[in-house]
Amino acid sequence: MALNALPSSSAHTPSDEICLRYASGVLDPALRLLVDAHLARCETTRARIALFTQLGATLLDAEEPATLTAGSLDRAFARIAQKQPHETPEDVAAFAQPSFEALSWRWAGPGRRIAPISVPGAALKTFVMKIGPGLSMLAHGHDAAEWTVILEGAYIDEGGRFETGAFIEENEQTVHQPVADTQAGCVCLIATAGSVIAGGLTGRFARWAMR
Repeated sequence: MALNALPSSSAHTPSDEICLRYASGVLDPALRLLVDAHLARCETTRARIALFTQLGATLLDAEEPATLTAGSLDRAFARIAQKQPHETPEDVAAFAQPSFEALSWRWAGPGRRIAPISVPGAALKTFVMKIGPGLSMLAHGHDAAEWTVILEGAYIDEGGRFETGAFIEENEQTVHQPVADTQAGCVCLIATAGSVIAGGLTGRFARWAMR
């Protein structure tokens, strides 16, 4: 299968790199959780992932068989066992039918709440954020990569409007202030490798809430 046969990604779907790492089973568990949530809402990305998976299988089939040496099978099973903790935990998988009552919510300002999620084996911080209709988040930048999936509602920022299911990748060049949809508000699932950059007391409070 040629690479140009793969559907191209849009600004609101995961990059080809993330899709490939997802299909290969080597994506950080927290980021995999976000992709699962996005896949539950995006048929286009499901098709892309399926083609990446098929491409990987085709490339493996084209490889010359390797000669097994003593202990090869044991080593293979050991590598598989080491990957098991990185699977998405069932209690937070996919968010296809969101249920947030069991989460430990923190007050993050009037009409704003945030709840951390513990994802075993993840190197990224993960949390859900709820913003009431028409309310804005803190104007901020990022000191590392951050990924967001819109679970419910939508928001608008300097990059445009992001609807339910949108997968958003931010980096150190991003400076924005998302504003929740005036009717539906916004619920986001977020994974981050760092912290927000914002000055003053509100910035310190935001970093505390997202700890």
